[in-house]
Amino acid sequence: MEKIFKRARQAERQVVRRAKLREHRERIRTRIQVRDELRDAGREHKSNMELARKIRQERWEMGPIAPRRQIGVNGYGLLQRTVHFDASVDGAHTPKRDLVVKRCAWAGGVKRLNLAVGDRVVIMEGVDKGRIDHIATIDLTFGTVTLRNIHKVCSVGEHQMTTLSSLPIPIDAVRLVYPILDPETGVMKDTIIHQLKGTAANMKSENMTLARWDHGKRWDRFVPGANIVIPWPEVEAPNHRTHDCDTVRSQVESRSFFYNLLTPPMPPAVLDELRNKYSKFRTRHEDWYIAKKEHEAAAKSRRNELLKEMQTPSDEARIRRDALKEAKGEPELTDEMLEKLGEIIAQTKAVSLKDSGVSGVEKSE
Repeated sequence: MEKIFKRARQAERQVVRRAKLREHRERIRTRIQVRDELRDAGREHKSNMELARKIRQERWEMGPIAPRRQIGVNGYGLLQRTVHFDASVDGAHTPKRDLVVKRCAWAGGVKRLNLAVGDRVVIMEGVDKGRIDHIATIDLTFGTVTLRNIHKVCSVGEHQMTTLSSLPIPIDAVRLVYPILDPETGVMKDTIIHQLKGTAANMKSENMTLARWDHGKRWDRFVPGANIVIPWPEVEAPNHRTHDCDTVRSQVESRSFFYNLLTPPMPPAVLDELRNKYSKFRTRHEDWYIAKKEHEAAAKSRRNELLKEMQTPSDEARIRRDALKEAKGEPELTDEMLEKLGEIIAQTKAVSLKDSGVSGVEKSE
């Protein structure tokens, strides 16, 4: 039990220590963030003060011909087109991945977003809340969309040329609008859809076209719970302009090569490139390769013949011994040799019979 209590106390101390370390890191992070904000604010204040001094000096030096910055003359007081109300779009910083995922959660997520260009959506937040428009562009990097006609800002360019720019809207600030049949009245009315999910595409549906498969979404979207499939907006294939230097699809798909059994399917040079010239399993070779191999085989045979003709001193001594042995012929046995052999055989036979006990049996008989 003491060991258990000891381990429990150690675990508690470890949890407290980790909490303190986490709090310390959070304080450091907050301190760094505040320092950066103060630094940026100081830089902005310094630039504003420098601009104010410059304006005051211009007014003192130039008098009535000084530029009037408050009405946008001589390039002053203009709203550039690169200025946006969303700081995550003008390149200042990229939002965190968690924020983008949170924005796209209701529409199926970032990887399979169930929104497309041309969908009717309603704005749920801001000054344009309740207004309906079509989606013009979708930016999955920041999790935003732009609309065609509303939520725009007027920007002034050079020579006081005014243009309208679409402001990005977070995806979680809009909802899809689609006409659905009201079961009570039997009338189609626009319905705000707050949740969308993706499913496998029905290849037999009328909404599945070749243009959508090549340039649109390859899955279907539905409303979970109601099981209502929301069709995608019609997708038009891009009309690419063909130039004289382009190879069109009809030329690529047209058959331009015909072959039969009497001719090879491709030029011999191509066949030779596809084969391994130095493979031992190859049966067809070029003339120069065959001549080269024949020359190598002839040189190898000549070398073997020369090696046979060459004799070392040991080979010469062996040849002389064989010649003398062949000249002497086979040895012949004389009468004395035969008598000597008979005596040896008789003695050997007597000894073997004595060892086996045959002689003792003969004496008893």
